[in-house]
Amino acid sequence: MVMGKGLETSMWAPMGGMRRACTYDGDGHEARSRSLPPSRLRAAGGGGRAPSRYGSERRFGNHAPRTTTTTTTTTTTTASAASTSAGPADEASRARLRLQSFHRFEQTCQRLRWKFIDLESSYERALRPLEWRFEPQDAERNFKVDFHEFYVWIEQAIVFLLLVFGVTVGRDAARGPVSSHAYHHNVLKALEDRLNPLHGALGTGDVNQALWKAKELRNRWKDAAEGRETPPLKMYDLRWIVASVLGGLEGAYALAGREVEADLRLLGREDNKEGVGEREEEDDGWEWMVESMDWEP
Repeated sequence: MVMGKGLETSMWAPMGGMRRACTYDGDGHEARSRSLPPSRLRAAGGGGRAPSRYGSERRFGNHAPRTTTTTTTTTTTTASAASTSAGPADEASRARLRLQSFHRFEQTCQRLRWKFIDLESSYERALRPLEWRFEPQDAERNFKVDFHEFYVWIEQAIVFLLLVFGVTVGRDAARGPVSSHAYHHNVLKALEDRLNPLHGALGTGDVNQALWKAKELRNRWKDAAEGRETPPLKMYDLRWIVASVLGGLEGAYALAGREVEADLRLLGREDNKEGVGEREEEDDGWEWMVESMDWEP
């Protein structure tokens, strides 16, 4: 999966207002079938740096921020009365939660960047297994497992992005596999709400289509490790899928960075009031990634 134009100059290259609280419970969605990702995102244009008190500074495209006040019939809005009457301490607490979500999104993107390089290598071995002394069936099965794991990180990044904008994804009342499947579906369905701030970056066009296709492949290939028969790789344009998704996440990073600018200013004022000057960063660390694989909120 050699990177195409765009990704090599992007964040994925090997070198180199009023908020609403809402819960999304999506209904059915039929995604069109497409597959291979053009291996690179277009180099980001103008745009400023996404602010981060955690030290990540990369340039991204110029995407206009969005705010939301209503919801569609496929969503349930749970506006909190506290959002309009909360005191400074409550607002500061929410700001820290948003910044934590943004920080964890950054960490997830770093993990995705690492895994993306592995996925490229895995794809090349799957296409030419004999050169690497693998049986074709074994090579393809291993790549499908790698892709399934890669999608887990994609979904995790989206969940943290949604939390930055005060959006949570609901589960169905059912338990077990049915509930889990509905949750994965609802994560993407939330992006299709036109009033969702992330709609432009992830909820429409090629990016959204690629996300649904990636989820479909995740579902189809999750049994590959057990040796079950799954659709062959050549049926899908995987380069197009991966590059489109990563491009959308890069655009969403810029939106999220601008969204937390006010939080950074607010916490700066709070620190000054407390007379502590520059507050030491709360090191969120990477423990959340390894202590529990159940990262969903």
